Amino acid sequence: MPTELVELEIVRRAAPHLAALEGAGFDVYAPTDFTEIAELVQQTGREQQTPMMSISRNDFTLGTAFWLFLMVDGECVGGCAAQYIDLRDEPFDQYLRRTSKEQYQRDSDPIADIARPVAQEIKGRLVYLGELEIHPKYRGKLKALSAFVRVLQSIAAIKWPDFDCMYAFVPFAHVKLTGLYGFTWQMPYAIRWVQPAPPGRLDSHWLVALPKSHFIQLWSCDA
Repeated sequence: MPTELVELEIVRRAAPHLAALEGAGFDVYAPTDFTEIAELVQQTGREQQTPMMSISRNDFTLGTAFWLFLMVDGECVGGCAAQYIDLRDEPFDQYLRRTSKEQYQRDSDPIADIARPVAQEIKGRLVYLGELEIHPKYRGKLKALSAFVRVLQSIAAIKWPDFDCMYAFVPFAHVKLTGLYGFTWQMPYAIRWVQPAPPGRLDSHWLVALPKSHFIQLWSCDA
């Protein structure tokens, strides 16, 4: 197994996923103008952005975040976001508590408990993947969804080659799809919230992840 994947190799491995999307009638679009994103997100069917990825609340740059959208005949039908988070030496659980307090405008820590493996094993330079949304008219196309997320991961790996781990939060009902998404690590009940939980957050959410070494192994074997 190689210890690293060069950019050209990632592009080559991602090409079949992009071809699968195109074969299913989809195009992908990664805007470089952040003013486009809020409107495109709404077109996917998502009513509002989460606080952690809200364009209006965060000072994102092209070096720290990007959005990838699924398009059909010029219409936006799906999307997902990626954010680069360099924790340096800050523990992940401390980061989650600190940012959640601000994001959800709480006077005290809104997190009751964080699963120990999450706190111990997720660290360093992270890529958060969030706001995955597919318009109801286009849901159920699992092969296309898998290809879309894999293309997103490939762009993130090329954009931030020093990442240590990619991660996302998924509802329990979607955990069975994490293999299709290309994640190899998962933890149930990753965060337990002080009730009432913030909007869009549930104790039953799982954290799924793709450590760098797993990414290399997975993409080295990917056809």
